[in-house]
Amino acid sequence: MIKKSTIENNSNKDEINLGEVFAVLKRYKISILFITVVATFLATVFAYFATNVYQSSTSILIHSERSSSNDFMSMALGMKSSNVDNEIEILSSQSLAKEALKELNIGTRYFTTKHYKKNELYQNSPFIVNFSELSQKAMGSTFHMEPIDEKSFRLFLEPTLKQKIILKIRSYIAPVAEDKKPIVFSIIAQYGTPIVSPWFTITLSKVHQLENSNYSFTLMPNEDMAWFIQESLSVSLLSELSTVVGLTFKDNVPSRAVDILNALSRAYLSEELKLKTQSASNTLSFLDKQIASVNKKLQNSAENLEEYKIVNVVVDVKEKASVTSEKIANLEGQLYTLDIKENVLQSILTYIQNNNDINGLNLGSTQDVSPTITALLLKIQEINTLRNNLMADYTELHPDVLKATENLNALKRTLIKSIESNLRNVKDRKISINNIITKETKSLERLPQQERALTQLNRNFIGNEKIYSYLLEKRAETAIVESSTVSETRIIDSASQPEYPIKPKRALIIIVGLILGFIIGTALAFLRNFLDDTIKSAEDVESKTDIPLYGAIPLFNKKENKNQAYEESIRVIRTNIEFLNSKNSSKLITVTSSVPTEGKTTIITELAKIIAMSHKTVIVLDLDMRRARVHEKYNKSNEKGMSTLLTRKHILEEVISHTDLENLDVIVAGPTPPNPSELIMTDYMQEIISHLLEKYDYVLLDTPPIGLVTDAMMLLKISDLNLFVVRANYSKKGFIQNINKFVETHGLTGSGMILNGIKMDKKMGYGYGYGYGYGYANDYYDQKS
Repeated sequence: MIKKSTIENNSNKDEINLGEVFAVLKRYKISILFITVVATFLATVFAYFATNVYQSSTSILIHSERSSSNDFMSMALGMKSSNVDNEIEILSSQSLAKEALKELNIGTRYFTTKHYKKNELYQNSPFIVNFSELSQKAMGSTFHMEPIDEKSFRLFLEPTLKQKIILKIRSYIAPVAEDKKPIVFSIIAQYGTPIVSPWFTITLSKVHQLENSNYSFTLMPNEDMAWFIQESLSVSLLSELSTVVGLTFKDNVPSRAVDILNALSRAYLSEELKLKTQSASNTLSFLDKQIASVNKKLQNSAENLEEYKIVNVVVDVKEKASVTSEKIANLEGQLYTLDIKENVLQSILTYIQNNNDINGLNLGSTQDVSPTITALLLKIQEINTLRNNLMADYTELHPDVLKATENLNALKRTLIKSIESNLRNVKDRKISINNIITKETKSLERLPQQERALTQLNRNFIGNEKIYSYLLEKRAETAIVESSTVSETRIIDSASQPEYPIKPKRALIIIVGLILGFIIGTALAFLRNFLDDTIKSAEDVESKTDIPLYGAIPLFNKKENKNQAYEESIRVIRTNIEFLNSKNSSKLITVTSSVPTEGKTTIITELAKIIAMSHKTVIVLDLDMRRARVHEKYNKSNEKGMSTLLTRKHILEEVISHTDLENLDVIVAGPTPPNPSELIMTDYMQEIISHLLEKYDYVLLDTPPIGLVTDAMMLLKISDLNLFVVRANYSKKGFIQNINKFVETHGLTGSGMILNGIKMDKKMGYGYGYGYGYGYANDYYDQKS
């Protein structure tokens, strides 16, 4: 029977009993509520002290395929066209952050404490700090400042708690060098007076009245704050279909976030514009050097011509000589231009032969060289851009990529042939001009010597003058290009100061703390319930055994005069006992337990009273001679009793004591004998019980716990009913398994369970369901939490 029940119980272990779940929650409701309140309080404290974080944003339109506008005089100096990903990296770079820091001052940070919260002042500090010297050790250290009066203050540095702990641990391992210890410094100083120490030299200047009692600040070189910007900066593309980049910056000071974003935007535009005008600037520098050199030659030519005319009396040069001289000067000017053109073409050819990607070529360098080459370069850059876009989505083996690559190679071959053709034409033109110059020079040599010299001087002067004019013209063109260059990148939305912080979400933190506290409290409740293997309710008893449950008895409240629930539960047990089938008209009932203090003595004495009040004769025998308690319940002397009776020092009539109830007698344990087990197991004990059964309707035996001694073994076998008492929130569930084994091993057929000490709910009720049909309605009971 017991084995069958055990199998059924095991099969139901995996089923979730909602009643048990709610019973656990109710049992530990105080602890759950306490943990929930504590967690909510801690979450509230955390939410209060959490630093506000504000987020400011700006957006910049990026020109994704821009080329630097170099002039051809730069000889094909160019930059690769950038894409949006490159620009995002530039916006996130340390170099750009350092450029932005040139117009910011965020290295010195000021703090104050108000309402137990640390707040950063930024530009609202009542004092400013300047430093001329700052050691690496002092960088980032927290300086504390306490105003004393209108003119003086106290400044001090001390290790943080973390530094103290680390220093203490390190000192146990090995002595710490002085230069490795944190700075400890304190001084009373005047505003505006330099404070000199081995680690720093600083000056505090008062701006306005200091309202708080303590301030603090940290010092870092402003140029070293690039990490601060990069740490909180986020750059991303706002849309896959656009080239608009969004910059967001998170900071606990909203105005500083705005300042940093605006400074970054301006620095980026400045760098972008500087990059676009770099080629023109280089060309201007080249032209300025050439103009200075040619100007010097022109002045020398003019001076030589003037000196020659003063020293030599020269008649007017014939018209032929004058025309020839001017023609030679023009030809030399053309030859100079062709030299430049040849250098540019050669540079472009060399760049194409050494680089696969020719997007970096400057179209401005080819405008004056060949429109055809310019058109080819534009077409190549267009197809190269298309190919790069395809490569972002496909591999090199994709048909569209292969087609673009083929077209690109074909155009490159055409471009190389065109450049080579132009180079040949330039060289042929130079040879032709040199031949003409040689011919005209020989014609001048046939003139008289003074005329020839004068003609040579005139020719040099005119040639230098033409070259000088040409260079001035080119410089003017390049200057116009530089001044008219505008950035194709622009700021769409400037950063604005946020009104509300993005975090912490204080309400959410408190709600999460509340929920988390409830979850933790509930989890701990179920953990405690899992680890607590004591019996809690009647369900625990019924789930562990098939032995009938005769009753569930609530805690007896000694402070209350009336314990109706307690008395009613005893009556339920009495009613169940009355249905007991006995071979005799009288009933022998043994009450025992597994371990002491489970309440068997109290139950047997109260049960005897209830039975006696039903006009039945009852006698209680205290056989728990080692821990006798029955005499205390009835206020009787323990000088004689079962021990003296079994040792035949007294007869039965001498040890029977009458109580206040007419039908209730008692035999106390008597003095503790050295051998209680041997006395109880004698035949004389059975004779006494037989005699008592003839005289009384009920004989109740209070025996020792079966888990400790074997005194009651013989009595359990002869009893009509053996009641095993277990106590709620005290007896282990394993005790029931021991009782099962005990009953099964010794073949005790007439057995029953009594659950003692359950906590009574206010909505307690009585009903039927235990023993032979009558019992205690345990659905209204719960164990003590």
